[in-house]
Amino acid sequence: MRTTLILAGLVGLSMAPAACKKNSDSNAPGGECGGMCGRGTRCDGNTCVVDYSQDICTSQAVVQEEVPMRPPITSWGECTLDRNQLPKKFVPVDDKSIPQYDPNRTRTLDWSAGDEQLNEPVLNANMREVEYAINECLAVAACYNGGSLKGGRIDLIISLVGKTGRADAVSVTAGPDLQVFGIVPCVRKAIANHQFPTYNGPPMTVKYNIEIGGTE
Repeated sequence: MRTTLILAGLVGLSMAPAACKKNSDSNAPGGECGGMCGRGTRCDGNTCVVDYSQDICTSQAVVQEEVPMRPPITSWGECTLDRNQLPKKFVPVDDKSIPQYDPNRTRTLDWSAGDEQLNEPVLNANMREVEYAINECLAVAACYNGGSLKGGRIDLIISLVGKTGRADAVSVTAGPDLQVFGIVPCVRKAIANHQFPTYNGPPMTVKYNIEIGGTE
């Protein structure tokens, strides 16, 4: 199984370069800034600004907090349910209320929103949760398909709203062998039901794919 995450249409994030200091001395507090300027900065009028004449480091490291993530799924598309507990006649999930992703649709932007976006570790952890829900869809289909499914690829495009942390549009494309027993509508429903973290920023477009080996 292989997955790929692509983020599209994100607001670029930038970080000001950290100042570096040539020695361990720090600027003496005082002046018009009232001693509020820290190491690697200086007072310019009433404002603390970066002092690029200093050199306190030779390299910079960005430390990201570790995001808890469930383990990868090792068995995809296998009937793990009691077939006798399932309805004799298969009934697909109703996904008619979930809009399809349309890159050309008109969107109303919230101009009061900030510029936050979910970072890749957070998105990967949430997409792992979505994978587990997708595998439940595959498990049901497998039970109606003789116990297993053939391999294939599932491509997802998700429009994510920061204020709600929910998908407001979802498109799912699956290979021919994964279009059986309502897999596609079930996957769309699973994504729409997932609660992503909220954030104060513009919508995000998340493109994700899952490659499933399957059983020959």
